[in-house]
Amino acid sequence: MEDVAVVQDSGIDYCREAPFHPSVKYSEYPFQNYSRVNLVYNAVRMLFLRLGLDREHYNTKDWNPLGQLISPGDAVVIKPNLVRQYNPKGSMDAQITHGSVIRAVLDYVYLSLKGEGSITVGDAPVQSCNFEDVVKIAGVDKIVEYYNLNAEVKVRLIDFRKYTGYPQISGMMARTELLGDPEGYTLVDLGKFSEFSGKDDDWKKFRVTNYDSEAMQKYHNDNSHSYLVANSVLHANVIINLPKLKTHRKAGMTCALKNMVGIIGSKDCLPHHRIGARNDGGDEYLHKDPRKSALTRLHEIQDTTKNSVVGALGRVGEYVIRGTQCIIPSSDIYNEGSWYGNDTIPRTIVDINKILLFANKNGLLEVNRQRKVFTIVDAIVAGEREGPLEPSPKSIGTLVVGENSVAVDLVCSQIMGFDYHIIPTLNYAQSSQKLKICGDLADTIQVHGDEVIKLSEVFERYGHQFCPTSGWRGHIEHESMEDLD
Repeated sequence: MEDVAVVQDSGIDYCREAPFHPSVKYSEYPFQNYSRVNLVYNAVRMLFLRLGLDREHYNTKDWNPLGQLISPGDAVVIKPNLVRQYNPKGSMDAQITHGSVIRAVLDYVYLSLKGEGSITVGDAPVQSCNFEDVVKIAGVDKIVEYYNLNAEVKVRLIDFRKYTGYPQISGMMARTELLGDPEGYTLVDLGKFSEFSGKDDDWKKFRVTNYDSEAMQKYHNDNSHSYLVANSVLHANVIINLPKLKTHRKAGMTCALKNMVGIIGSKDCLPHHRIGARNDGGDEYLHKDPRKSALTRLHEIQDTTKNSVVGALGRVGEYVIRGTQCIIPSSDIYNEGSWYGNDTIPRTIVDINKILLFANKNGLLEVNRQRKVFTIVDAIVAGEREGPLEPSPKSIGTLVVGENSVAVDLVCSQIMGFDYHIIPTLNYAQSSQKLKICGDLADTIQVHGDEVIKLSEVFERYGHQFCPTSGWRGHIEHESMEDLD
């Protein structure tokens, strides 16, 4: 059986006092500082208890809930969602993993290490993200500062990206090289074990917005399906996955599996969609449309040109085409693979999770799993509508935990009111025969909350119907759940 635990309380809000100390003197707490109010810390403790972690020592100084997962001397990577430093919809609570969740989990990682080992907090956000700003907004800077002054095991904070990229007024992309992972990067080739293997020449159509398609073809071609992975992750014994629960324009939802895209150092190895309409072998949009095709070409020119005049002309052309679409709308609303027909990003997500589980420290694939993965989902405030970068806040006071990422995502899909059968990522994760992540889990999941229930009972007990993104609305909602207006 796959065990997943849920804590849900509408009265829970985030602690607003970084570095987010607990507000209660818990027996096992290793430090001497406290906040005035921190309900999240107690919720994390209850979450671990509901999963049955070291139950016999609960509320004693010896309680070590992550002790069966983490051993002294281990290298542990904590992977939150720090995707971007702003949200046009206003609420950063709906956008990134909150620091009060990160801090509570970090304290129990620290307890398990018993003074020996290493802790890294890292992510590879979108290329335009200001990493310094987003860690300040999350309060992670204060957490790291506190630990490095007071703890035996220090904490490294790493931006896993190799470079940033910012669109200029001309439309050109300006890129800046970063320090990146101090342990470097490894190119991991999944080859025949990739979810893209056997898809003929689809790799020629692979695209990710704002990146050069020719660069992507160095990673994905007839001979390989490769991803550039941060070595801090490959060298780790344990990955603590701390996703934010949100809707996602391309994948339907983002949670445990999708959060692992942030271990990749270079975005140009991440296929997000295939150019063109569905009946042309693409999944960028549904129906053939010369204007959409022209827009794609103009975007690619802007992304790759070094000539500011060419970039500016491309931007003007884009405005003209979009103006015609306001007068005579396209036959469908979809673009850039942001719809329910995207069959590319789900395969990329599953590929990355295969690497996470089966690639050894040198990036070579093994039969047996190479590291432990443990997920705690931050859904105190979740994100609905136009996630992942423009989510509207949805306060549901929920935390979810489990050792199987697919099981966690299945439970979270039900909390959202989504039909997991419609979510390609979950289908590929369960059906893949190439480096098998897991089998069909739906009937094997036990959800531990106030009582133990089945997956099919999750929505009735914990559900909060989410509004999907515009490209998934009317397709992803569970048929037995009430439609949104």
